[in-house]
Amino acid sequence: MHFDLLVLDLDGTALTRGRRVSERDQAAVAALLEAGVQISIATGRLFGGAQWVAQLLGIHGSIAVMNGAELVDVDTGQVRSGRYIDPAQATRLRACLRAFGLATFLFASEQIHYAEVDAQHAPYLNIWTEQLRAHPDVFDAPAWEHDRLLAVGSIGTPAAVDAMADVLERELDHPLAAEAFDTWHEQRFIKVRDRSEDKASALEHLARERGVRVERTVAIGDWSNDISMLRRAGLGLAMGHAPEAVKRAADRVLAADREEGGGIAEAAAAIWGIRV
Repeated sequence: MHFDLLVLDLDGTALTRGRRVSERDQAAVAALLEAGVQISIATGRLFGGAQWVAQLLGIHGSIAVMNGAELVDVDTGQVRSGRYIDPAQATRLRACLRAFGLATFLFASEQIHYAEVDAQHAPYLNIWTEQLRAHPDVFDAPAWEHDRLLAVGSIGTPAAVDAMADVLERELDHPLAAEAFDTWHEQRFIKVRDRSEDKASALEHLARERGVRVERTVAIGDWSNDISMLRRAGLGLAMGHAPEAVKRAADRVLAADREEGGGIAEAAAAIWGIRV
């Protein structure tokens, strides 16, 4: 089968551990675009943390950010669609998180809000975007009422975060849901967002926008948030360093990993016969 659209995860896939795009992958993207293959992005980052990659690679049209919660045009920054936390839900969520007293972060469409006392977490927040804004008290930040909130997160010890997760499971109404995962420093992070969209639905939206059948899409990813996309794509490719669950969800596993990159170049050669 001929494939017409390639959808890329960013961190660990298009971006190496050092947060750069390898020269081979840049050359592969240029060659694929020249050959008429369309390319887009589906990432857990916010748009501010993803736009520069799309522009570097010459990608146009919509990309999916925050795991599909928002689709944004690369060139104009116009939001094509978005799933945001309902104001009433945000009010309940704010009260619940305040009671636990953990470092809390607001993932708004354009920036992340945090408390000044939690500035030590800024390097971790930079995974999503470098557009950060500090407040004396994040729970009094105007963003709760006035920004388009894509997600709210908190960080703490595993025991504290797991206790919070139990409470949120009882308090949150569908489609809001919480997901907890480990950070770099043996802490746990919990993120609450609208779960009615994921990377699988994002891939469908991106394909539809470009006039491509989903069966003619290729997706590359490396982490648990990529599993739905890898299963939905016509051909799902997992990076070599991906966890076993991600590899099982993919149709093929690449040799390339996040240290040096090269996954795009490997896919270009294997699927489209383009070697750089």
